[in-house]
Formats: sequence, C-alpha cells, structure tokens
Amino acid sequence: MKLLLAMAFATVLSVTSARAQSLKPEAPAPIQPGVNKGTIDNFIGTHYWYFTGGPGQTRVHAQFKSGGLMGNPYKVDVTFSLFDEARSWRTNKVLSSEGKVVDYTFLGDLKKPTKVLVSVAPPSGGLVRMGGDYELEVSGAVAFGAPSTADPVVGTYKEMTGYTADLGDCKFSADGSIQSTNGASGNWKLFDQATHTYVINIDGQDRHSLQLVAGRGLLDGDSLVFQQLR
Repeated sequence: MKLLLAMAFATVLSVTSARAQSLKPEAPAPIQPGVNKGTIDNFIGTHYWYFTGGPGQTRVHAQFKSGGLMGNPYKVDVTFSLFDEARSWRTNKVLSSEGKVVDYTFLGDLKKPTKVLVSVAPPSGGLVRMGGDYELEVSGAVAFGAPSTADPVVGTYKEMTGYTADLGDCKFSADGSIQSTNGASGNWKLFDQATHTYVINIDGQDRHSLQLVAGRGLLDGDSLVFQQLR
C-alpha cells in the first residue's frame, strides 16, 4: 500500500477519550474511537498501537507536545510510524516540538482489510528524561479492537523512589496484590478512576497515593515512584 501523507497543521484537538498504550511490539494496544492519549518518555521506550483499516480511505491524526525541564520547554523529536504486520510497507513522520502543539495527518487508501500498526518512538538514549504528551485519532474506513477489561495499573514496574528498601521490580496483579523481586508484598486499590489515583501499600510501609500516567508509571506529583516496564 502506498500511503499519501498530508501536510500537518497546528491545532489543538478536543479530547474525547483516553486509552492505554502497549510497550510490547508483539502485543500492541487497540486504538479506540476518538482521541487516544499517551505520554512518551525516552527512559521507558516506544509505544505500540493497532487498528484495522480498509477497504477504503483511512486517516490517522497524530499530535505531540514536548514536556519541559524545571519549567523550561525543550525541543523533542518523536517519530510516528505506520506499518503492516508483514512489514511490507512503512511510513514515518518526525514531529518536533519545543513546548508547543504540533501535528500531522497520515492518509491512505487500503484495498483490503489490513491490520495497521502504529508506533510512537521517543528520542533514543540521553541522560535527561525527554518526552511529552501525544494524541492519536483514527477515522475513515476503520475498525477498532476491543479494549482490555483489566485495570490499567496491572503490569510490572521498577521501583524508583519513595521506599526505605529497594523493592526492585514489582508485579501488580489483577487480584490487587503486589509482589516484588526483593520478597516484599503488598496490595493496590483504585481510589479515584477519574484521576487514575491508586493507594499502594507494601509490607506495612507508609501508604502511597499515586497517580497512574499511561506509558510512564505511578507518580507522586512530578516524582516517578514506579516506572512502567515492558
């Protein structure tokens, strides 16, 4: 398939929905109708999504705004890519932002139903966290996969800060339990769904009220307490 790439125009989209991405290229997350949001981070890696397009015209609108460092915006390049499962075609677009919203629209005409993979890649390497917020919206001749029914906090994380002992990697299970590689155990509980706030309790240490940011992990304000792993 040959994709026609439309020129981008700077705009701010109204948000209609927020979805969780995948960090696993072999298991991308299904894009959902409306706006799908994510936060990209060079310390964590590429995000993966998918949808089914065709037959007919499809439209993928991508938007990105870089974060800042100590209140100052900095330039970040993020690569949006579309490709099929067989990797028989691929098209890329780099969006560069310095604290302002930039966007781009991919247009294509698919001859038959095709599973289209979408990746969002932050800059590689670096000693300073670099990234920002992005949005994806797909329209036209498309079909969407069913979203996961599991709580979005379920997964594996690396404890970064906030505890007296180094917990190592921590597995948050669907039954509400937490197990860490250092032998500690605990539990998690959703406190407020609208703000993605969770109460975390591990081996009797002080309870933490943390906010889940899809694609990064569990944060206490600006401090990353549990970093999401693949």
